[in-house]
Amino acid sequence: MAAAAVLAGGASRRMGRDKATMPVGGVELAATVLAAAARVAAPVVLVAPEGHPARRLAARAVADPGQGPLAALAAALETLDADHVLVLAGDHPGLRVELLAHLVALAPRGEAVACRRGPRLEPLVAVYRRAPALVAARRALPGGSGGVKPSFPGSRGSLLGLLAELRTVVVEEAEWRAIDPDGRSFVDLDDPDDLAAWDAGRG
Repeated sequence: MAAAAVLAGGASRRMGRDKATMPVGGVELAATVLAAAARVAAPVVLVAPEGHPARRLAARAVADPGQGPLAALAAALETLDADHVLVLAGDHPGLRVELLAHLVALAPRGEAVACRRGPRLEPLVAVYRRAPALVAARRALPGGSGGVKPSFPGSRGSLLGLLAELRTVVVEEAEWRAIDPDGRSFVDLDDPDDLAAWDAGRG
């Protein structure tokens, strides 16, 4: 079985409050993600800074170094000893367990598994093979070694670049939509408008 890491260390500036502990449908958001991960992976760790309020939601937590999602992922990979790690953002309220199970089942075929949605891959509903992903992440982080730092474009580009560095199995849209037709697994709640849309059933 794969392990799982839920990244919940963001500053939540656009939301104006901590997203991970924000109630969505009566349940704290990160708790929903942790529960979905636990259906297909063990152990499950929450990656958040020391003292972060979401850490109480998880049986096991990893300290987020506060240097962005790539560093948070590297911290989780350094802690876990599973061959594969399911990586999820802590602000995805609509994760389909069936899709997560499908990604985990594909993990032995490559060094990462990620879905393509529109023109881009989704790096925070994805599975990474621990050893090569950790090597590539360490190389790309500031102060890393082992060659030229890769070019990581995009708003979450460090993780997108990591997928580009790895031998990634791409799950095309027709395949994942057969499991999650509305793509709700990829909805993230970044600001109050996102939350309002989700609560209204439009997310």
